Amino acid sequence: MKHQIEALRHFLRRYRQAFADHWSIRHQLDPKARSEDELAFLPAHLELTDSPVSPLPRWSMRVIVALFACALLWALIGQLDIVAVAGGKTVSGGRTKIIQPLEPSVVKAIHVRDGQLVKAGQLLIELDATAAGADNRKAGDALETARLAAARYQALLAALDNGRLPQLEKLDGVDPAKQLSEETLAIGQWRAYQAKRDALQATLRQREAELSTTRQQVIKLQGTVRLAEAREHDYQELLDKNFISKHAYLDKQQARIEQQGDLASQQSRIQELAAAIASQSEELQALTANFRSDALDKLREAREQAMQSGEEVKKTGRRQALTQLTAPVAGSVQQLAIHTVGGVVTEAQPLLAVVPANETLEVEAQIENKDIGFVRPGQAVTVKVESFPYTRYGYLDGVVETISHDAQQDEKRGLLFPARIRLKQSHLVIDGARVKLSAGMAVSAEIKTGKRRVIDYFLSPLQEHVGEGMRER
Repeated sequence: MKHQIEALRHFLRRYRQAFADHWSIRHQLDPKARSEDELAFLPAHLELTDSPVSPLPRWSMRVIVALFACALLWALIGQLDIVAVAGGKTVSGGRTKIIQPLEPSVVKAIHVRDGQLVKAGQLLIELDATAAGADNRKAGDALETARLAAARYQALLAALDNGRLPQLEKLDGVDPAKQLSEETLAIGQWRAYQAKRDALQATLRQREAELSTTRQQVIKLQGTVRLAEAREHDYQELLDKNFISKHAYLDKQQARIEQQGDLASQQSRIQELAAAIASQSEELQALTANFRSDALDKLREAREQAMQSGEEVKKTGRRQALTQLTAPVAGSVQQLAIHTVGGVVTEAQPLLAVVPANETLEVEAQIENKDIGFVRPGQAVTVKVESFPYTRYGYLDGVVETISHDAQQDEKRGLLFPARIRLKQSHLVIDGARVKLSAGMAVSAEIKTGKRRVIDYFLSPLQEHVGEGMRER
């Protein structure tokens, strides 16, 4: 085996040496080149065989091989953008403002027309404010009544503390006549309370006077009882000695018993009067306490009613203000839906749209479900406007700004993810003039999601088929 390998090596060395020797003298082996005149006088077959071969086919082959090598090198090294194509339309960066009524109403006046430029806050449409105005006035009256009631009960509480007639504080925005009437009512309530209090105090003073008189009577009766007892005792001794008749003694005994009965009756009367005085004092205190408690309750209710009425005034005032439909931003009027004064509009009916002026355009694109996994905010976008062929008028550059996290169902295209693309400019140069794009123009957005080698476009199908073929049975 060793000798065979050595023989093979010797054989290869000999042929390599022979090839090298022949290659070194290859120019000497070529026949001597003939001139064109010499070739012209040779026989036809010799002229054909001795004429040098044309270099064009050789150089053509070299060029083809070089081009193929360059193409292969570019396919291995060069990269192309991977794009996700999403259809969409241009929208205003500030969003088109839709003007809608808050509630059903009647058109009172139309102050604009389609395409008109308007300023922010300019009156667009005026609706009938009769119902809203009536509700606002009703709520205002309720608020005024509640404020007056609260001031009246506040004055009554102050009068209860200082003992003077109630006087209402001056309320801003309230009719002085109504305030005077409310103060008169407060004085009437205060005097009614005073009358009840004075009656109870008079009764209390009368009871106290009766109690004082009864106590004097008790003191008097206590003295007369002692005298009656002494007389009875003396008559008892005289009766025992038979100096007087028994009837005389019994008269003195009867007088003593009557005096003691009167004393006991007056003592009971003292207890009754004391109880009546205590009850009268409690009734007087209860009158004041109930008057204060009732005033505090009414004051709380009035303040709550004033707060509720105040909110109702704000709400109805807002309703009344919203009958004047104004432009939220400066822009142009579009899609005016009403043209008849006196016509009826429904709740939330789109009446017109205001397209903001001097706003940058954006693209609202719909990304398909198969591409959404590769699209990220910040990726570069090439936007082609369908109205202007990009091969003649170019395209717009943009950046992905936001992507929705929830898909929308489309009957034809399936699930689509809305995305917002910010444009770096909002105009194209058409025939030498700058033409500003408008909202609502259809566009095609090519989102650059990455790069890929050229050769991968050719190898991917092969790899896919090989991978699937290796798994088949």
